Amino acid sequence: MPDLFGTDGIRGRAYEAPLDEATVRRLGAALAAELGAAGGPPLLMAGDTRASTPDLARWLAGAFQAAGGTVDWAGVLPTPAVSHLVRTGHWIAGVVISASHNPAPDNGIKVLAANGEKIPDSMEDRLEARMVTVEPLEGPPLPEPSDALAGRYLELLHASHGCVCPLDGMHVVVDCAHGAASALAAPFLTDLGARVTIVNARPDGANINEGCGATVPEHVAEVVVRKKAHAGLALDGDADRAVLVDETGAVLDGDDILLAWGRHLAGSDRLPGRAVVATVMSNFGLERALEGDGIRVIRCAVGDRSVWEAMRASGAALGGEQSGHIICAHHGVTGDGLLTGTHLLAVAAASGRPLSELSDLVRMPQVLLNVPVRAKPPFEERPAIHAWAEATRKRLEGRGRLLLRYSGTEPKARVMVEGDDPAEIEALAREGAELIARELG
Repeated sequence: MPDLFGTDGIRGRAYEAPLDEATVRRLGAALAAELGAAGGPPLLMAGDTRASTPDLARWLAGAFQAAGGTVDWAGVLPTPAVSHLVRTGHWIAGVVISASHNPAPDNGIKVLAANGEKIPDSMEDRLEARMVTVEPLEGPPLPEPSDALAGRYLELLHASHGCVCPLDGMHVVVDCAHGAASALAAPFLTDLGARVTIVNARPDGANINEGCGATVPEHVAEVVVRKKAHAGLALDGDADRAVLVDETGAVLDGDDILLAWGRHLAGSDRLPGRAVVATVMSNFGLERALEGDGIRVIRCAVGDRSVWEAMRASGAALGGEQSGHIICAHHGVTGDGLLTGTHLLAVAAASGRPLSELSDLVRMPQVLLNVPVRAKPPFEERPAIHAWAEATRKRLEGRGRLLLRYSGTEPKARVMVEGDDPAEIEALAREGAELIARELG
């Protein structure tokens, strides 16, 4: 069963391969064998609010238990909750049933190691190999969910702030995307001292991420302006992303958060190497703004696991993506929307400034073109493309950048050019797209 795992676990349409019952049960049995679960600590499992989540959890947990393991079922909890809990508890590993920001018909399975990190590629490969030979075991049902685990997660979040009420006096609108944080956001922010208005927190199994949450922050922005709130926080379905909205209704994405949080950490001497990790998709304007404060940007591939790997390799304490998936190594090993959002709000509250003054990011104009291709050879192996790319990068040096990459799911090459001059980058992007079309189309 090759290539089941993508950049964020296994994901697809619920009840269809690879999320059909037989495949999920094989994964449960393979995971028990890989972890040596018989007689060992339990597996911690949780999921989001999709209608399919209990079924997938039941299949995986049943097989895991039939193979000799034991399971603790947390019920509905954010993905980062499982990461935080397994790091501080007695569990052998963690599993989250969620498709994050995807629509409700999709679902996914994320496997976390006992240190809270996504499992490495090597372990994914071993699981896939084991799944070829194991049987799709049936076993005991899911145990009753433990409410205490949600409380422990909120305690860990609160402890990350140190002070008792860092959001005292703030009015915050929170969009829960009808997802995993729907029952947690209000009590947590209230406990931090905020006055909270909650929207989109009535999950029915089919409305997760539907026209709301971190992928549609305009909804929470409208509520912030209408209610004259101090800020808004938009989460996604599994609450590992945070997108903020300031008091004017302007959206602050992951690049804004990296800029504001990076400056704050640097100012308190908590930014090792004065470096921030960002993916190749973050705007060049972020580099310019941070460089003005003596903070360098380390670029990495797209995906939260790539961000964390780059952070570990460089010793950086902060990294993330435009989507709002931000990792702060002072507090965890994965993105956490509630943690990220409330820490940025606390920075604003402590400074006495409105949220709108935390980021002065000026985004560079950007052109992104998709080019259908028949093959995906490394660009540096095609002399014409390589020569053009090198010349273009030299031309844009210090005032823009070029990114060439292939889509991970479609037969397409992506040409992205950023720079000061919109006409120039439009011409360069089209020139590159036409060259790739001639060479590979």
